[in-house]
Amino acid sequence: MNTFSIRTLFLTRYTPYPPIGGAPLRNWQNINAMRKYGSVAIVSISRENPQPQKIPEVELWHHDNITKRKLSRWDKWERQFWWLRPDGLPEIDLLYTIATARELDKILAKFQPELVIFEEIWLYRYFKLTKRHNCLTIFDNHNVETNLFEQTYGKTKLKLPRLKSIEGKFIRQANQVWACSQDDANLLQQSYKKIKDTYVIPNSIDVEQYKNIKSKQCQPPPELKDTHPNILFLGQYNYPPNAIAAKLLIEEIYPQLKQRYPNCRLLLVGRNQSKFMVQAAEKEPGIIVTGSVPDVKPYLAAANMMIVPLLQGSGTRLKILEAFAAGCPVVSTNQGAKGLKAIDGEHLLIRDSIDELVAGVCQLLSEPSLAEKLSDSAYELVKAEYSWSAVSHKIDRAIQDLFGDK
Repeated sequence: MNTFSIRTLFLTRYTPYPPIGGAPLRNWQNINAMRKYGSVAIVSISRENPQPQKIPEVELWHHDNITKRKLSRWDKWERQFWWLRPDGLPEIDLLYTIATARELDKILAKFQPELVIFEEIWLYRYFKLTKRHNCLTIFDNHNVETNLFEQTYGKTKLKLPRLKSIEGKFIRQANQVWACSQDDANLLQQSYKKIKDTYVIPNSIDVEQYKNIKSKQCQPPPELKDTHPNILFLGQYNYPPNAIAAKLLIEEIYPQLKQRYPNCRLLLVGRNQSKFMVQAAEKEPGIIVTGSVPDVKPYLAAANMMIVPLLQGSGTRLKILEAFAAGCPVVSTNQGAKGLKAIDGEHLLIRDSIDELVAGVCQLLSEPSLAEKLSDSAYELVKAEYSWSAVSHKIDRAIQDLFGDK
């Protein structure tokens, strides 16, 4: 039972509702957890242009499409000469304008939050503004960004140390840091030393929302209602690890599967698809590239399994949790399943090489009893460890520690 009231503002770079994809699903989990403490507001700052709507039980939602903001001369100068500023980084500067900061300042003055939760590192430039309003702050670090950047781009001369400097500052300046897994929490400790107040808040989902898929009541998209085997991969494809995985699927994994199962299809579902993906789908009818969809559940209902051939990444994969909740068996690399309490052969199949991934998919297609056994065990795991109710207790402990003396 909550003994105090908190007004919470979430600062995010994604459209918050409806939540589709990893980061929005995690944000929605946290928004729902904080609503029981009091009023919630959301400020989304992105390059997206969502339809305005009322979000259930959210007092205020303000969206700022950064691409429509007229840049001041100072904004232009900062972006052009980012390396001259100690906290300059193009990926962060793209989400900042002076006009947006002024608008956020007005919202903070009007809503008067006691707590601001920052999604990821990319909105760091607004941090000082929230502190001027005497808000407590939580840095919800979806990924250990320095580690992910190095995996993707290597040790670039300027960007990597700059990113590490900013991530370290954010960690030290925020009142709390949330990590997606104990693996990430340990990595933060190794990278930044002597950090305090880091809480493991796992990714979670509302399991009830997927119940009709597991019970076979959710209808697949009309074009996928036949009996062809469907292998699904979900993701936002401007996220480099997902883009690399999609390329592997198209060029190496799907051609081998097609030889064994000529009528099988590869479903690449999610927004920000690349030109390469679209061209591959135009050449090969068995490759379905959907782009952004209003709901991924019909595609989970159509899928015989989910494949997660990630070679890079940080955080934990909500796509795997969605599959677990939907009763959809999973074949993943170790990297894809990292941070989850999922065991090879009990909850999913973990395979790392291309040939092993192909063999894992073929094994599940040829052994329905194994697919059913894995999906049943995975469903129990997601209910026990990664449901909203399970994770809300961890959030409660973090909030109690932050506001315990209030």
